[in-house]
Amino acid sequence: MDDYLGGKPVQYRELQGHESTTFTSYFRGGITYKAGGVASGFHHVVTNDLTAQRLFHIKGRRVVRATQVPLDWANFNKGDCFIIDLGAVIYQWCGSSCNKFERLKAAQVAAGIRDNERNGRARLVVVEEGSEPAEVTKVLGKKPDLSEGDDNDDIVADISNRKMAKLYMVSDASGEMKVSLVSEENPFSQSALLSDECFILDHGKSGRIFVWKGRNANPSERKAAMKTAEGFIKQMGYPGNTQIQVLPEGGETPIFRQFFQGWRERDQSEGLGRVFVTERIARIKQVPFDASKLHDSQQMAAQYNMVDDGSGDTQIWRVESSGRVAIKPEEYGQFYGGDCYIILYTYKRGQIIYTWQGSSSTRDELTASAFLTVQLDRSLGGNAVQVRVTQGKEPAHLLSLFKERPLVIYRNGTSRQGGQSAPPPTRLFQVRRNLASITRIAEVEARGRSLNSNDAYLLRMQGGRGVVWGGRGASQEEQRGAQYISQLLKCSNVTHIKEGQETGEFWSALGGKEEYQSSEQLESQTLSHPPRLFACSNKTGRFVIEEVPGEWSQDDLAEDDVMLLDVWDQVFIWIGQDANEVERTESLKSAKAYIESDPSGRDKGTPTVTVKQGHEPPTFTGWFLAWDAARWSSDYVARAMSSLKVK
Repeated sequence: MDDYLGGKPVQYRELQGHESTTFTSYFRGGITYKAGGVASGFHHVVTNDLTAQRLFHIKGRRVVRATQVPLDWANFNKGDCFIIDLGAVIYQWCGSSCNKFERLKAAQVAAGIRDNERNGRARLVVVEEGSEPAEVTKVLGKKPDLSEGDDNDDIVADISNRKMAKLYMVSDASGEMKVSLVSEENPFSQSALLSDECFILDHGKSGRIFVWKGRNANPSERKAAMKTAEGFIKQMGYPGNTQIQVLPEGGETPIFRQFFQGWRERDQSEGLGRVFVTERIARIKQVPFDASKLHDSQQMAAQYNMVDDGSGDTQIWRVESSGRVAIKPEEYGQFYGGDCYIILYTYKRGQIIYTWQGSSSTRDELTASAFLTVQLDRSLGGNAVQVRVTQGKEPAHLLSLFKERPLVIYRNGTSRQGGQSAPPPTRLFQVRRNLASITRIAEVEARGRSLNSNDAYLLRMQGGRGVVWGGRGASQEEQRGAQYISQLLKCSNVTHIKEGQETGEFWSALGGKEEYQSSEQLESQTLSHPPRLFACSNKTGRFVIEEVPGEWSQDDLAEDDVMLLDVWDQVFIWIGQDANEVERTESLKSAKAYIESDPSGRDKGTPTVTVKQGHEPPTFTGWFLAWDAARWSSDYVARAMSSLKVK
């Protein structure tokens, strides 16, 4: 495949249980490992199998892995959750030492089995250790004493190894691979990478190596890059599960570039977000996302999770107690936080059902939305792809369904006839681009602290006047989005101001001038160091970090963890209210270790900011789209569990 594409793609070698962050970011709902091989996994699939008897071991917090193991008490322990799939009933067994977040992740996997494999026909039942029903003991027998936990806990990188990297040049001139040391200490100089050679960046102590292929290197060396990497792993005595990335010159990933001082792109793309490496060109060129090319490039479709450009047929219903109520086409793209919606998208390759659940919707509405989704899927033959979406975590493809109109999310309220309450006299809407011209507009708290230098906003003032506020890093698409929402809300006498030109009346409408997110990084349309979010733990006796894959949001801040938000010019330490005492007291030391071990050799004096759950400043919340300050006042995990219809 690499030869067919001219040696241009980035290659990843993925091993079960040791997948890269890039790979796992495509599976936000978790990864399930099933028993058997190609024959059993792809050809002998049985849907609605009510006679199944399987056991899945659930591991992981950010990357959930469900591994099928023999249905036997010997595979259980007190520290984890397990799914006992008995066909008509799916039991979620919770060990006495597992916490509420592990329970939620297990429930999401179990709901996936129910909805996707059983078409909603199975029941989900939560079972606590020691309270196993007769149906479970009939299959498993009497429960013996169980171990406290799995010693092979979630595999994460030891922070002390992050900085240990070396650079080698590869040659096979003598007929066998030879490596010569170029530099034994990073950060490296970009000039050390010669276009006529291949190089290995050795980060094996942290479980990863990179092979860099110069565009003018020996063709046989370029083609044998993966084999070279595997030989290097054996030569160095590294574990067989060491991750491998093969990179062509010009297609370097951010993780690779971090080992070099002051890396400069030859062809820098404009705009925020990821870039895609095209196939059919003389040399690697980085280009922005282009929805019009999705049909021609399955690689781009996979990277951006976009099955097409949204030009298919869309139908939308609001969830009510009476069932599905059709939404008028002219109201498509306007969602209310107090509602749930079902969106059916039909295109040439099939159908997708999106279930959108508002943050202020009731438990009954959440339950009804899940039931009506399954009902709709059955009526369509049971072959539709189902995607559950919570407010604020809309995937790019869902945003694209509304054509030239951005998706507008009203903070609260409902679109039900007779159910609306009068909106507040002053309202503030945040406009942020997701991909290319795909934009999302979210109503936020009408306070000065809700502003962000990276975005555009519409302030609808008392009396209907509108003010479009453009941050220094706002794009033209975001400015147009702010103009769109002003027209949608029928604002009168709309004025446009740039950041720094605010009037006293503007600040007065927002309750007074307040500090807001205005990082220098946000003033540029290109982020040289994209923000990254990590979960931290020292429960094993050493400080370890685990990166949150994919696009993250407020939902990824777990209340029993300490999180690091790295925005380059400073590092935030977010302390959840249920974090243990050791993690709380060691958090500052942990952040220092993180900065000092950065492979790029960043400034050791990078400031650290400690933030407590529920008391986040705007300089922190501004990195999260549509931050909900009221989120911590309710039990999010309990709400999420209820939406999955778990008994």
